[in-house]
Amino acid sequence: MSGWDDHRLIEVDDLRVHFTMEDETVKAVDGVSWHINRGETVAVVGESGSGKSVTALSLLRLTDHDGGKIVSGRVNLRRKDGVVVDIA
Repeated sequence: MSGWDDHRLIEVDDLRVHFTMEDETVKAVDGVSWHINRGETVAVVGESGSGKSVTALSLLRLTDHDGGKIVSGRVNLRRKDGVVVDIA
């Protein structure tokens, strides 16, 4: 990903989300990277089962309750006060 700048609101870098099942590990999101700058509008599109919903749910940490885990990657978010925090 390119460098962090004053216009960047969120940056997802190499996000990987796995679900551990009884006999296997499902790699629901495998290396997703993107960013959103101030003033941009974003649409996430893709085939059924491509990880769109799991990506969004993992940013809100809602996959934690269903056995999902962010196993690697960064999710940097600029707070209203301008401080950037990694929420992964």
